[in-house]
Amino acid sequence: MSLETLSLRNLPTLTKDHRLRVVSDNPQHLEPPLSILDEAVTPVERWFVRNNQPVPSITDEDWELSIDGLVRYPLTINMRDLLHEPTSSFFAALIGQQNHSNEYAMIANVEWMGTPLALLLETAGVKPQARIAACWSYGPKPVVRYLPLSKLWWDVMLAYAVNDHPLPAVHGGPVRLVVPGWKATYWLKWVSQITLLSGERLPTETSLDGELTIDCRFFNLSTLRANTPTTLCGVAWSAANGIAQVALAVDAGPWQSATLDNDLGPRAWRRFSYTWTPTTGNHLLAVRVSDHRGQSTVRHWQVEVH
Repeated sequence: MSLETLSLRNLPTLTKDHRLRVVSDNPQHLEPPLSILDEAVTPVERWFVRNNQPVPSITDEDWELSIDGLVRYPLTINMRDLLHEPTSSFFAALIGQQNHSNEYAMIANVEWMGTPLALLLETAGVKPQARIAACWSYGPKPVVRYLPLSKLWWDVMLAYAVNDHPLPAVHGGPVRLVVPGWKATYWLKWVSQITLLSGERLPTETSLDGELTIDCRFFNLSTLRANTPTTLCGVAWSAANGIAQVALAVDAGPWQSATLDNDLGPRAWRRFSYTWTPTTGNHLLAVRVSDHRGQSTVRHWQVEVH
């Protein structure tokens, strides 16, 4: 992908799906109904938006990233430099922290493209005492997120494209961090600076506990009707360990395996489906999700069927 191709992001304005509800205008907070997320890969116009500040006015030509702190060779890289670095791509689920509603959700599954951050860390020469990275954003109110260095060495990406398109500014473009297996709040948008620290003097409110837990969501529970066969559809995800099995049990009955869609990789969510003919009344629906490391969790839904 060339700089000229990426610069096309600055011409059209991304039009979000009209069905997203507006929680806040400034800073922008939009949430999609679960019913429009029933796809293996989420179209960018249906992504949730949860920003902590107005979108910074930073173009591809202006963007730079500095890596400093406990490194032997501090460096600054611009977009042209970044596009000459090796690229990678993978599917990864973007999961917000507040997802308790049965109607709306801050979740998305996306194909990300960019440069592995580990390549730039190798160039900078990380010193042995480095343990933590302070990652800063552009913007009038710069945001900082702290990540353990061990995570940065794994599969954190400097992403500039999504679903074969330039990363929109409202979602962190020109470049954002992608931190697979961690909550979306750590996927810093508009990244500008990464400073490596020993971790001895971090702010007291600093949290490094961002790893996702195994979880799932249904897209169409509201469509259930008494004595009518309904194929329930949902997605499950884990902390970058992939999904191996999803099983359902109705009213404490036996576990029955759901049908799984194609596996898009360990970082992605996995779509599942299960056909059920409910009777009139209240039912307890249990879902057991297992990842490829043998870890599992059970979620419960109380559903009323008419």
